[in-house]
Amino acid sequence: MTRGFSSLGSIAVRVAGLVPTRVDLRFAGTPQQQLEMSLGTILVYMSTHLTALTIAGKWAAAAPLARGLSHVLPVARRLSMVTGPWLLSAMVRFAGTPAVTTEVMTAQPGRDLPPMLRVHAGPVPWELADAVAYSSMLHAWRIAADLLAVRGPERGA
Repeated sequence: MTRGFSSLGSIAVRVAGLVPTRVDLRFAGTPQQQLEMSLGTILVYMSTHLTALTIAGKWAAAAPLARGLSHVLPVARRLSMVTGPWLLSAMVRFAGTPAVTTEVMTAQPGRDLPPMLRVHAGPVPWELADAVAYSSMLHAWRIAADLLAVRGPERGA
C-alpha cells in the first residue's frame, strides 16, 4: 500500500483588536528547547532565537505602515472580516530564518473590508485590521525573541 500525503496549501489569519497571546518556553537551554506561542487561534512552535528575532524585527520594521491603520476597528466592522460560520485553528512550526514581507492592503470598492496591514511571516500571512492588533502581535513576537535569547544550544533549522 502506498502512503498518502497531506499538506495545507495556504492559510491567512485576519485579526482586529487585542489578540489573545501566550508564550511558553519548554526545556530552556537544552537540545529539546522549544517555544510555544499562541496567537489567537494559531499555535506557533520554534526553537531558536534567530527565528523569533527575524520575525520580531521585520514585524517591528512595519511600524510606519501600521500607522495608517485605524486605532481599533469598530466591532460592527469586524463582521466584514469573517469568512464563514466556522472557526479554524492551525499549528505552524517555524525554523531557520523565515522570509517576512509586509504590505498595505487598501480597501476595495464593493467590499466592506477595511484597509489592512499584511505581514507575511513564513507560510502565514497575517492581515491586521487595526493598530491594537499590530501592537499585541508585535509584543508577543518580542517576548518570544527575548525568551529564546537566553544562551542555550542554538540549533539549526
